[in-house]
This record gives sequence, structure tokens and C-alpha cells, in this order.
Amino acid sequence: MSTLSTEHPPLPSYALIHSPLLWLNEEEQFWPGNPLEHAALCVPQDPNGNKVPIPDHLLSNGEFQARLLEDPTVDKDDVFLCLAHDDPRVNARIEDLMSTKGKPDPLTRRSSSPVWIIMVDKSAIVEPGVVDVFYFYFYPYNLGNIVAFNTFGNHVGDWEHSMVRFKNGEPIAVHLSAHADGHSWAWQTMEKMENRPVGYVASGSHAMYGKNGKHAYSLVSFIGPIDYTSKGVLWDPALNYCAARYDVATEKFSPLSAALPSPTTTAFPPQPGAASLADPNSAGSTGPTSTPLEPAYNKDITPEQTMAVLNFRGRWGNSFWDLRQPEPKDWIHWPIWATMGLSRKLACLKWAGGPSGPRWKSLERKGVTWNTTELLPRLV
Repeated sequence: MSTLSTEHPPLPSYALIHSPLLWLNEEEQFWPGNPLEHAALCVPQDPNGNKVPIPDHLLSNGEFQARLLEDPTVDKDDVFLCLAHDDPRVNARIEDLMSTKGKPDPLTRRSSSPVWIIMVDKSAIVEPGVVDVFYFYFYPYNLGNIVAFNTFGNHVGDWEHSMVRFKNGEPIAVHLSAHADGHSWAWQTMEKMENRPVGYVASGSHAMYGKNGKHAYSLVSFIGPIDYTSKGVLWDPALNYCAARYDVATEKFSPLSAALPSPTTTAFPPQPGAASLADPNSAGSTGPTSTPLEPAYNKDITPEQTMAVLNFRGRWGNSFWDLRQPEPKDWIHWPIWATMGLSRKLACLKWAGGPSGPRWKSLERKGVTWNTTELLPRLV
């Protein structure tokens, strides 16, 4: 990996002033995580479950290095980062996947897991002065929703995102991802706290919505999957962030440094009994102080590591390749799905392959939602 310049432009302060606040569900079990720590638990595999050869020079004492993500043998769209030692099909409560240390502090609202902020200038795509700021959240595990007494759609690794569209530094629209796409609204439609949009994160699936409650997202009536959101723990992702910009024309990321101090970037409104940290980069609360936390750039993650995460073209979880392999006697003549029995078909629906990362989330989109320019008139 080439050495990056130590001089990087700052993230615009408006990206923090109007950054989203997220309510995590009161029954959440799988909390935000750090993709670098997650990747260190994994081995790269091809779609058929074969280990991808790892160049010796990219290992230090046998340990994963972030630069491995940029090696040509690993940085491919058909490479899966698969857990090296655990299988969620055997153990549903793997501590590294639950990421309990990433649960936001209920007083400070800070998580030890960073948000990945990406700034994209859309002046040439939408109109002059338009900038989209994406906020990416990583969870080590996605717990599927219950359908007919089974959970479907479980997968290792989970990338979700919100996006605020700005024009000349002022927010005009918001997008919250949910499953295959998500929902978008005009700025004035959103619920807000201190002029920051509020999103609600569904338990397990981490899909995001604009209001609290029950969210059916399938066309199948009565038995289709349902997301549930509630005001469990309030997370302020801006208290621990990494930042980069993405150039649509070149399809390249470049690092951004911390936003310049601003008197209006207070991370959350003071409340009676609220606690703050003396050190913004500390993971836990040290007790009440007189001022709330300020947004904090994560100095423990280097620009090189940020680039490795954002540039990675592969998949951030298991492929569960063994469920999808055809029987040897049948594969020549029939599609894989046709050779499977019912139990195996259900297993394939229950266990999905790991997701792609931020670079594949339509950062170049013209609309606020990737596949439409329409904004919803009311919160869902």
C-alpha cells in the first residue's frame, strides 16, 4: 500500500452539524462493530469455499493486516471474508458478532465503533452546489426476521447507510437504507433533534426507518417479514468517525481530515443527568461533566486503513458456499436451485452471503434514493 499524504482537506463541518442520530431497538442483540476488527477474524475465500492464497509479505506474525484488503488476490468482487473459527449456524451467539462493546453508552451516546463518512460532490450530476454526505455503519452480523417460525436472511457482516443531501451547505433531503433500497424524504419532513435528522434502526436487520414502530416490507400479506423499531438506545455516530471523499469521475476515494471546530457542532443537546467524556476518544463514560461530547475524528484508524475499508471490492461475510453447491451428479444438467430438496432451499433462504461494502452502494446516484428521484411525503 502506498503511503498517503499527511495533508488532507477537512470534512466540511456541516456534515457533522446535520449528521443523523439513530435510535437502536431496545431488543437489539447485534451492535455496531469495526470492519477492521471483523476482517481480522476472517479468511478470504472464493465462492466455492477455497481459501484465497495470502501473500506472505502481507502477514505479520500470522495476523491480518488492513493492507491485505488492497492486495489484488483479495480485492475482488467474488472474494468473501469468512469467519476463520466460528460458524453462526452452530453458535447463534458468537461474541465477536454480537459486538456488545459497540453498544452506545446510554449517557454519552457514543459507540466504540466508528461511522464511515463519505462526501460526494454531485455538482456535475445533479446541479451546482449539491453534495451528498453518506454515513456508513458496519454491524458484524445481520439477524434475519421471522417468517413461519424461522429466521430468514441471516448473514455475517452488514453495511447500512444514511445520506444527507446538501445544497450550498444546507441540508435539503435525507435517505435511510433498508434492505434492498430504503426511503428518502425532504429535509423538512424528517423528525429532528437539534436540527439533526433522527432515524430508527430495526432490531436484527438494522434497516432504518423514519419513525418508530412496526414496518412490513414484503409484498406477501400476513406472513411476510416485519421490522420493528423502538427508542432503545440513542446512538450519536458523529462522536466517533472516519472520513473520506469519493470522486465519481475517477471512482476513487481520498482521505479527509477532521472537520474544523465549529461552535454549532455540539454532538447532542445537553440533558439533565447526561454524562460526557473528558477524552472524546475514550470508549466509556467517566461520569457527568459540565459539557456534552463533541464530534470526534477517530485517530486510531489511519487514512491508509480507511482507504482499505472503503476500496475493498469483496464481500464482508461468509458465502455459505456449501449450501449452494450442486450435487455432483446433477450440476451439468440442471440449475442449482432445481437440484435442491426443500430443506436445503429453506437453508439457502435462511443464510445469505456476506454483503458488499460502501463502494458498491450507488455513491454516484442522481436521486436521493439510488433508483428514484422521488421523495416520500410522510415518514414510514
